[in-house]
Amino acid sequence: MTVREGSLEAPTRHPLDWLNPQFYDEAAALAEMERVFDICHGCRRCVSLCNSFPTLFDLVDESSTGEVDGVDKADYWKVVDQCYLCDVCYLTKCPYVPPHPWNLDFPHLMLRGKAIQFKQGTPTRFRDVQLASTDRNGKLAGIPVVVKAVNALSRNDTVRGLLDEHLGVHKDAWLPSFSADTFRKNLTPSKPHVIRDGQRTPGKVAIFSTCYVNYNEPGIGHDLVKVLDHNEIPFVIAEKEACCGMP
Repeated sequence: MTVREGSLEAPTRHPLDWLNPQFYDEAAALAEMERVFDICHGCRRCVSLCNSFPTLFDLVDESSTGEVDGVDKADYWKVVDQCYLCDVCYLTKCPYVPPHPWNLDFPHLMLRGKAIQFKQGTPTRFRDVQLASTDRNGKLAGIPVVVKAVNALSRNDTVRGLLDEHLGVHKDAWLPSFSADTFRKNLTPSKPHVIRDGQRTPGKVAIFSTCYVNYNEPGIGHDLVKVLDHNEIPFVIAEKEACCGMP
């Protein structure tokens, strides 16, 4: 029987079985990682995405066998730590997502690994806590009397060297500027357009600004609002939005 490549249409996503005690079984999770990593190693289509994949492929290439069976399972966690759950590999790249019989869901497996680490009390690095506190950082850096200093310091070679040394932020990595005029603070309310449902979508929009648009590039959000208003589509801003803390 011919097996059809997956991801040629919207993938089937199975629920995350997080209430099952087996979900937190480290040995079972590592066995599933070995299965999935072996498939990924034979494909490598996702090498240009997040650093989980280059990390995995380097571990395989530098192992004694050049295969996944030569990688120390303790190093699997290095792959887990690099995933920030963007879901791009699952939604756009992987040819083995369900309904393909190999049933590969890399982001769910990485989330399972992170859940196991949390359950076991694995300490979170100071650097990760600070970089993941995006709402706090955005609010502090966006204070009018502070924002110019923060933006200038983020381009200072000495400061970038310290960030590289102590927080692991590469001195040549691009850092976005902060804005004192956040998107949420300056959002113009929607005009009272009549709601007209489309063939497949409702005729109204809830905007989740994201921390990046809100604190760094509010112009993107304002441009979106202009497009919605031009097309007479009413919108609201999500009231209880909070940063996911992953990127």
